[in-house]
Amino acid sequence: MIKDIETFLKSKGLEDKTIAYIKRIRDSEPARRVRSNGQNVVGTYPSKKMGLSIQFESKTLELPAIFEKEHDKSVQEYYDQPPSFKISYQINERNRAHLYTADFFVISEDWIGWEEWKTEDEIIKLSIQYPERYQLDEKGLWRCPPAEQYAENYGLSFRVKISKDLNMNYVRNIKFLEDYLLKGNLSIEKEKKDYICKVISENPGITIRELLEKIKDFQVDNLYIAFILGDFYMDIEDESIPELSARLYISKEYKDALSNMTLSTSVFSSEMSVSFKVSSGEKIIWDGVIWDILNAGNTSIVLINDEKETIEVPIATFEYLLKEGKIKGISRNDFDNKELEVIKRASPLELERANERFTTIQPYLNGKEYTGEESISERTIWNWIRKYRSAEKKYGSGYVGLLSEEYKKGNRTQRIDDDVQVLMETYIKEKYENIRQSSMKKVYLQFCQACMDKGYDPSSYYTFTKKVKETPRYDQVKKRKGPKAAYAFGEFFHELWPDTPRHGDRIFEICHLDHTELDIELRCSVTDRNLGRPWATFLVDAFSRRVLATYISYDPPSYRSCMMVLRECVKRYSRFPSTIVVDGGKEFESVYFETLLTRNRCVKFRRPAAKARFGNVIERLFGTTNEMFINNLMGNTQIMKNVRQVVKEINPKNTSIWTLEDFVRVLNKWTYEIYDQTEHTGLGISPHDMYEQSVKTSGAREIVRVAYDETFKTLTLPTTKKGTAKVLPGYGVKINRIYYWSPVLRNGLIENSQVFVRYDPFNMGIAYAFINNRWIELESEKFNIFKNRSEKEVNIAFEELKRRTVLSEKKQDITIKMLAEFLNSIESEELLLSQRLKDRAMRNLYVIEGGKSKSEEVEQEPKVEKVLTSENIRLVVNNQEERLAKNDLDILNVEFESYEGL
Repeated sequence: MIKDIETFLKSKGLEDKTIAYIKRIRDSEPARRVRSNGQNVVGTYPSKKMGLSIQFESKTLELPAIFEKEHDKSVQEYYDQPPSFKISYQINERNRAHLYTADFFVISEDWIGWEEWKTEDEIIKLSIQYPERYQLDEKGLWRCPPAEQYAENYGLSFRVKISKDLNMNYVRNIKFLEDYLLKGNLSIEKEKKDYICKVISENPGITIRELLEKIKDFQVDNLYIAFILGDFYMDIEDESIPELSARLYISKEYKDALSNMTLSTSVFSSEMSVSFKVSSGEKIIWDGVIWDILNAGNTSIVLINDEKETIEVPIATFEYLLKEGKIKGISRNDFDNKELEVIKRASPLELERANERFTTIQPYLNGKEYTGEESISERTIWNWIRKYRSAEKKYGSGYVGLLSEEYKKGNRTQRIDDDVQVLMETYIKEKYENIRQSSMKKVYLQFCQACMDKGYDPSSYYTFTKKVKETPRYDQVKKRKGPKAAYAFGEFFHELWPDTPRHGDRIFEICHLDHTELDIELRCSVTDRNLGRPWATFLVDAFSRRVLATYISYDPPSYRSCMMVLRECVKRYSRFPSTIVVDGGKEFESVYFETLLTRNRCVKFRRPAAKARFGNVIERLFGTTNEMFINNLMGNTQIMKNVRQVVKEINPKNTSIWTLEDFVRVLNKWTYEIYDQTEHTGLGISPHDMYEQSVKTSGAREIVRVAYDETFKTLTLPTTKKGTAKVLPGYGVKINRIYYWSPVLRNGLIENSQVFVRYDPFNMGIAYAFINNRWIELESEKFNIFKNRSEKEVNIAFEELKRRTVLSEKKQDITIKMLAEFLNSIESEELLLSQRLKDRAMRNLYVIEGGKSKSEEVEQEPKVEKVLTSENIRLVVNNQEERLAKNDLDILNVEFESYEGL
């Protein structure tokens, strides 16, 4: 970001009011939260350049634009969803004004202003719908005059960008190399660098794949680091690094020289376009639909299709579509000669017969005379030749004449009166295709009654049902059952650019995180009491389909599940995902989860609600886990699908034998070993082999390694809504209604100040505060009661007390003393017993994962201070003094560095 924004803006010749306006934009929160319309994937990108998360409303349009800005050195700053402003324009000769929010506000070296991003198809439709708002100029650039007029008032700019302006190959390469690009102080051993350069010099134009095959046991990380450092050249604009097809040269000049020497031929497109005159009556094809030009005016062209729908297209837009090849003319000969459809209608058997006939008559076409020894009569042969010659004159191809004309047989004229046809279509649309979900039989009877009332002869039930089935299944189900039910019948979603892999180019690039309730009943290992069905949280790598981490809990999905599964991932691989795909669950929208992802530079994709295909990788894994593993265990709940047939003896709640501890052990064996080593039908190899293969081609990427230490575990703990708490003299900090204290807080410089805090959701007896550049462990009031009690148990007790207070005549606030006494009372035992048993099982599994959990058997002396960072670690805070003066220290800017590296 720009350090002295005022000096920078004044150097661009901007007025004081404009500088003040830009400062206001910089200090403002996004004008709105991005949202999905059911088709687009929204999310956030953790920008290192900006030091904050940038929202995007499309992962195929706005996100690539963010990547370009993040790595464009001329772009100094960019902000998503800047403050809205009013624009006005005309619609049907009437003025319209409304607030408008741009996608980005960009401050670059040579351009300052607002940006709006649209797909090419979207901008064309909008220009037709709002011709005064979106226009195409003489240079072929899309513009928004109302927004440009507002920007000019401040001496700023506005531009409309479309999907065509993106170089997706460049974006894909940048995304692939981003771990290296954003890492400072890259270095490579001189011997390895010299060896790479030597191989490239001896083999100019060698591809990455060829280089990996040439050098055995080569660490590809060194190649990518050497490229980032400028030791050789790759064309990242036009060639693909992820596909290992990019060619390597010792320098750009050498590559250009080699290209000029070898360039000897030109490639011309073989596609022929049909020329036509833009006038009334001509036919065109646009996006697969045939249109007639109804009127060709001076400012716009009116089109009409077979459905009698009309559309008015501005001249500039029409010319643009012609130039881009999206509109093509239709030759009248091609359109009128419907007999050419014979070939398309012919069955494979008819084509085979035509081929035999052509083989038979070919010698006679070349001059052979009939001898009488042939197995086919002379009359038949000359009949075929006659048809061949006739078709040759008519269509330019005699072969068509040898095809049978069976398709012409039969009477295809409509047998139903037009009035009956219209009435039938009306009843189908109004009586059948609605949310009442009436049966076809019922609607047919109503239709018959209507026909008799009007004196018509109704069609048969077969004809009626056939007409019903002509409507696309998706449209019909949507009208009868809603969009969610119709989703299964909709068209499959395809990427905007077909060469962009849906699951990424490497491991950890795209990971899916989701929860599911498992179809099995579990028991308590201590009391043998049934504890119900557990919830599973899976983190799956989309590229290799490998299960990176699992977390099993009795508690419904929450931020705790997210925290634990991401901890497990870092513990197993020392890596954090680059992108996480989640659904619209509340746990994924929490400030804690956003902060955790931002700190670890992870992009978040939020897939549309009720659109399972956007998360088909993990949804399919849930199904596989249930089908191949869960359903083979005692206590599985398959039989509960027919609950009326279930008796006590076979009820899974009574037949279950698995405890949580044993179940997690076998589940981990299945996910981390059996599933991992089994060939995946979608990959052709096992997830394990796919993972190892990606390491060889995309690198181990040790530079982004995340250490699984006390510091990481502390920073993955949840915090308060503000992230901070006030230090009250003599009391400490208040977190979730409970005061936490340490003797370190007895300091006049700290008292009454805001400090960063964290708490352990599995042990409410302890919390942590960030004081004097260290994380300090705090103990709660009533520590002996709150220790080893989970946040879930404390919340249950609090809600029960609140319920009792509401029911009682004496209204009073719930104090911590009351909460502690209730937790310690006999009457809470039954209410909290189930939760305690569940928490006990969780502690048996994840005892090393919580904070500093206290032992229940041994009382420990209160400790003055517990510093979680190692002795060889110190904290470096960028601009610390300045931020402390503003009381605005951001924990996300804290970096951990060893003394040796300072």
